[in-house]
Amino acid sequence: MNSLKEKKALLKKLEEAYTTCMECGQEYGVYSVGCSSVWTGKCDVCGKESRVTEARDFGYFSKQIRQLKKEIKNEKSNSQTQK
Repeated sequence: MNSLKEKKALLKKLEEAYTTCMECGQEYGVYSVGCSSVWTGKCDVCGKESRVTEARDFGYFSKQIRQLKKEIKNEKSNSQTQK
């Protein structure tokens, strides 16, 4: 992921996600429970129809959200410095 725009879009998706597929959950979150309810639905992160669970099972993506916010802040700061 390179652009600031892409990072902001992903940040918004992660912050607003209620459901996630296991693939997105493992990529952007940390599995935090021993047992999850799973059903067929649409992943709020990638948009694919698949087996999904609640974002809370992956810590609401908090680790990745913090990282993205830090990267966005740094990129904004760097662009202000370069002007």
